[in-house]
Amino acid sequence: MNDLIDRFITYLKRERSYSEHTVEAYKRDLRQFAEFYSEYSNSVPLDIKKVNKIGIRHYLGMLSESGLAKTSITRKLAALKAFFKYHIRSGAISVNPAMLIKSPKTGKKLPTILSEEQIDTLIKTISDNDFVGLRNRAILEMFYSTGMRLGELLGLNYGDVNFKRLTVRVFGKGSKERIVPFGKTAEAAISKYLRSRREEYGHVDLESPLFISKRNRRISRSSVQKMVARMLQTVSEQKHLSPHVLRHSFASHLLDRGADLNAVKDLLGHNSLSTTQLYTHIRIEKMKEVYKQAHPHGE
Repeated sequence: MNDLIDRFITYLKRERSYSEHTVEAYKRDLRQFAEFYSEYSNSVPLDIKKVNKIGIRHYLGMLSESGLAKTSITRKLAALKAFFKYHIRSGAISVNPAMLIKSPKTGKKLPTILSEEQIDTLIKTISDNDFVGLRNRAILEMFYSTGMRLGELLGLNYGDVNFKRLTVRVFGKGSKERIVPFGKTAEAAISKYLRSRREEYGHVDLESPLFISKRNRRISRSSVQKMVARMLQTVSEQKHLSPHVLRHSFASHLLDRGADLNAVKDLLGHNSLSTTQLYTHIRIEKMKEVYKQAHPHGE
């Protein structure tokens, strides 16, 4: 089973061009399942042909009893379905034992967003007296001005930014490329950061990572996550503050100002309009709040 997992992971990396973050999540999920199923079936090493629907249901039940969120259980089930589907094609099995298992129903959880005022306050609180402050401000501006994902920002090179057209080339999920515009405020922040960077580290060529650490290396995922969470805590008391909050805020603010839903879909790099429609629920909730506060019979 472990060999089959390794083959599947190699396929995701080489042929599907999945991000390192996604590949690691799939690997963890599949190894966790293999460990559970070996003990459940008393089979070491585990034979993939011995895996059946009943056993997978027991696994999902164990995850639920342990208190794991339904969204995480859904992700783990999706990993199993993809894994077995791949090995049907490879000839290792003839039936996908996870195919007919339905994901647990999850209520639609509205994403965390910041108001425009909170975003303005957030940007202004960042010190721009040194290289790190200028870089952090540029990162936050890039997130909010483009709505890109964390992995997309980490992969940016200097040559991906077109300062004349004020656009940036982004490589999304599955290495799908899109061009996203950004505003003059972001352009000013990025330019100031790059001037400081050249003073500190010298020439920046087209293939250089756009955002670097103090050691002149591509900035890490954990560094950006920690920095953004720390900065967001200065303007919000909500939980689960991450770079995705800026992506959600970007989309919500565009729609609030009358942007077309299809245009926002393309800017975000969504494959399906139904994913983008989540943000329309945020607007409805906002309207409900205004109604309750302002209408005589609102309560």
